[in-house]
Amino acid sequence: MADLDLSSIRRPDGRPAGRRLTAQLRAAGFSYDSRRRRISCTGRRDARLPYRYLGADDRAGANYTGQPAVHSYYTENH
Repeated sequence: MADLDLSSIRRPDGRPAGRRLTAQLRAAGFSYDSRRRRISCTGRRDARLPYRYLGADDRAGANYTGQPAVHSYYTENH
């Protein structure tokens, strides 16, 4: 189990990855609780999601807890 604020996961154009990423996580066997912003899975997984990390922007401001946050940018591998 881990905290995951999906609004901080961005596409190269800056839009949140949101629903598509959530669907891919669920298809890979993960659960996502959007109210609590928690991702979890039971048992061992060899999950491979079709994303490549591009970098981060430390000027994102505060996250939902009020703590400083970053936006992480990913592109989808095709």
